[in-house]
Amino acid sequence: MLVIGCGPIGCLVIAVLKRAGAGEIVAVDMHDKPLEIARAVGATSTLLATDADAVAAVEADVVVESSGNPRGLSSAIRGAMRGGRVVMVGLLPGGEQPALIATAITRELELVGSFRFNDELDEVLEAMADGSLITAPIVTHEFDIDDALEAFEIAKEPSRSGKVLLRF
Repeated sequence: MLVIGCGPIGCLVIAVLKRAGAGEIVAVDMHDKPLEIARAVGATSTLLATDADAVAAVEADVVVESSGNPRGLSSAIRGAMRGGRVVMVGLLPGGEQPALIATAITRELELVGSFRFNDELDEVLEAMADGSLITAPIVTHEFDIDDALEAFEIAKEPSRSGKVLLRF
């Protein structure tokens, strides 16, 4: 498994993959802090996104793109093995986006979009309750609602934070 983008969504994906028994989970991000969190929730190895050759060398059966960045999608396509699946979770900006479609075709990749969830929530809540889904490291900061501006300042810096919560 290869996960591109280790913000809160990417790290939750890693935690679920670990719980599901994935043997190898490689996490990729631009910053050290998200990679630290990724290791804490189950990544077996990490790569900086700037090391394009190392990402492409992974050749994962399944890649989850959760960065929401066109370069992340390119990395996902490059990091998938021939005949692999790329699941696009990260929401790219609206409008046309560059993509390595020729590479996806010649490598016979399956590109799958994923936008919403439905019945999975009950299983996730049960797994969190029984302790089999590790999510605590993803929440790096909590603020009272009165400190919301500070919370947003911390949240917009992925090199310093994971999921930032507000207490009401």
